[in-house]
Amino acid sequence: VFFSVMIGAFSLGNAMPHLQTLATARGAAYYLYQLITMDPPIDSYSTEGKKLDNFQGNVQIRGVHFRYPSRPEAKILYGVNLQIKRGQTVALVGSSGCGKSTIVQLLQRFYDPEEGQILIDGVNLKDINLKWWRENIGIVSQEPVLFGTTIEENIRYGHLDVTKEDIEQAAKMANAHDFIMDLPQKYETLVGERGAQLSGGQKQRIAIARALVRNPKILLLDEATSALDTESEGIVQDALEKASHGRTTIVIAHRLSTIKTADMIAGFKDGVVAEQGTHNELMSKQGIYQQLVTLQSMKSADDNEIEDFNRDDTKRPSLRHQKSTIDMTPKKLAQDKKEEIKEEEKGEKEEEVDASLGRILKLNKSEAPFIVMGCFASLVNGGAMPAFAVIFSEILGVFAILDEGEQERKIIQYVLMFVGVGVISLIAYFVQGYMFGRSGEYLTLRLRSMSFKAMLRQEIAFFDDHNNSVGALTTRLATDASQVQGAAGIKLGSSLMAFCSVVTGIVIGFVFSWKITLLVIAFLPFVMIGGALEMQMMQGAAGKNKEALESAGKIAIESIENIRTVASLTREDMFQKKFNHELQMPYNIALKKAHLIGIGFSLSQAVMFFAYAASFWLGAYLIKQSEVDYVDVFKAFSAILFGGMAIGNASAFAPDAAKAEQSAKEIFKLIDKKPDIDNESEKGEQLHTFTANLSFANIIFRYPTRPDTTILKGLDLEVPQGQTVALVGSSGCGKSTTVQLTERFYDPADGIVSLDGHNLKDLNLQWLRSQIGIVSQEPVLFDRTIAENIAYGDNSREVTMDEIIDAARKANIHNFIASLPD
Repeated sequence: VFFSVMIGAFSLGNAMPHLQTLATARGAAYYLYQLITMDPPIDSYSTEGKKLDNFQGNVQIRGVHFRYPSRPEAKILYGVNLQIKRGQTVALVGSSGCGKSTIVQLLQRFYDPEEGQILIDGVNLKDINLKWWRENIGIVSQEPVLFGTTIEENIRYGHLDVTKEDIEQAAKMANAHDFIMDLPQKYETLVGERGAQLSGGQKQRIAIARALVRNPKILLLDEATSALDTESEGIVQDALEKASHGRTTIVIAHRLSTIKTADMIAGFKDGVVAEQGTHNELMSKQGIYQQLVTLQSMKSADDNEIEDFNRDDTKRPSLRHQKSTIDMTPKKLAQDKKEEIKEEEKGEKEEEVDASLGRILKLNKSEAPFIVMGCFASLVNGGAMPAFAVIFSEILGVFAILDEGEQERKIIQYVLMFVGVGVISLIAYFVQGYMFGRSGEYLTLRLRSMSFKAMLRQEIAFFDDHNNSVGALTTRLATDASQVQGAAGIKLGSSLMAFCSVVTGIVIGFVFSWKITLLVIAFLPFVMIGGALEMQMMQGAAGKNKEALESAGKIAIESIENIRTVASLTREDMFQKKFNHELQMPYNIALKKAHLIGIGFSLSQAVMFFAYAASFWLGAYLIKQSEVDYVDVFKAFSAILFGGMAIGNASAFAPDAAKAEQSAKEIFKLIDKKPDIDNESEKGEQLHTFTANLSFANIIFRYPTRPDTTILKGLDLEVPQGQTVALVGSSGCGKSTTVQLTERFYDPADGIVSLDGHNLKDLNLQWLRSQIGIVSQEPVLFDRTIAENIAYGDNSREVTMDEIIDAARKANIHNFIASLPD
């Protein structure tokens, strides 16, 4: 009975290190279940609500008040009233931030108004089935969102049941078919993450095609043509006007000249509809609309001349014969994509990466005192088990003493020894857990910081690679560093403890019965073989599981980052299935390898029981032959028994060790990667006399991810100091590429980009970029205050609030910012 209770207590003690994992799991599960059980007020999966049998497309906005949940102190709409009859084209105009786009979001039911109603054919929008409603409206936003798949699939996301002919027809209506057919893979061309392989205008046209392919009853155009060049905008605008026939269309346009023919124009001011009517009616009222038209006409007189010139220029080549940034994508890009990826990954795996325990511990060098003390405590704990075995064996002999006084004295002596071992273990386990826990957390923090720094250090081409998508990188950042603790955290202490237990147990065994000890040692190779087999299987599974989790992470981030587009397309279920499909791979791998892992684990566990049986048999034989007494047999057996239990305890960490090794390789591969364009390099010249003469001399350029595609073929351009130079051309002709070369996001394959006669490659990169201000087609703001976002424009010094306000005034945004509560 005592032996059974003791073994059970030791097993419970061995389980204690795993309680940290259990506690972490419980903490994570709390937030997961909180999210899973959350009942959203606007549920896209709900089957409730009406589906209108005779859907006409009449829209009535009645007394709508609204404020965004994230900014409850800032009210956006103050009782908007607007009626839109079926088939009408209604344009919403007004200054920036007046609530136009908010109306579009309310119509998609991303939010519900706090007061008032939105009626569709007389039915409250809240009472209509959400999925059905969104399937019957088409939306094209100002910033087009494409997903990392083919052009055809991106258009098909608008309506999953359409044919190839329907897709091509929608592309023709959006003026996208011609440039698509110029691509080697045509509709099978991969667009890259967020459509990175296409120009802004090309992405916008595909987004328009995606909206048109679903043949919606209601069409929402939120500055749908803002990313197009003048010629494309005119053609697409004509296509949209044709597409609007028979549909209720709500338009927000940045060029008021494109909405002259609208059936009704609603002018917004201070969160209400201040005026409405046709173009002629509103111009005669001389209100908001007339002011906007006049202001825009004064600023765009030259633009109008250019537009007129373009319309009259009948000799201009069609887009079919113009080059795009992706028109010579390698022909194998889509057909051989899987093979290409496999070859790349194979090549990467063949690279030697130093992910040894020594290198990991070097990163913990500043925590060396903690690690040394933790190791010492682990060795003490490892020695405690065999010491307990000796004391336990001695106490068995006490029960054979006939003298009661002597027996009582011995019992007290050994009980005190048990207490002493317990006190020492109490202190040693605390020291071990604290020291390794602290050093492990510092290591995790340091590895995450180094990984993030290494990511930011890489050149732009690194992020163009599909293997380095946002989802994959964030998954690595979140999981890899913490998993490396499997090599240098609490698991290291448990491994040292197991090692010390085995060595001490064997030494004690040799002291009291070398024959029994040799017999048990003969079984150890089988234990090691089982452990090695289990580890090998775990390592293979860990690598493939990691790849699958990165792919799943990519899908999750792509869908969550673009949740508005996903929701408007009603593709939540599709992305969920894609996510589940990626997660299925680790499960399938586990099923295939489960029997081999089971064999390895069972072999390492079963062999110890065989060793116990053999040692008992040999012990009985040696006692019978009077070579040893039974107390020495128990000492040798118990010491080896507890050593074997330590091996079993250490083998439980095999999955963590496998994951740690794989994660360490990934982290060090990233940290060791030297970028071709190093933004942290201190090398390079900083011009003291800087006049900003920019020159492009015979520039040949290909994007690194498309080495067979020549974008710029001998570009020669001079931009003298102080001049304003406009780069014009059809969408995708290489204008943005020139800007990216100026920023030195890439280096040309041939030719020289020079600044004041100095090759950009010879200039200090940080200094160069600090001299350039850039405003891109798709603005990116960080999740900080407006003041901080503006101040980020110059990180070399402390930007004062006066400078921030002055910059905001120059950008004509100060009045809007000042109207915000904070």
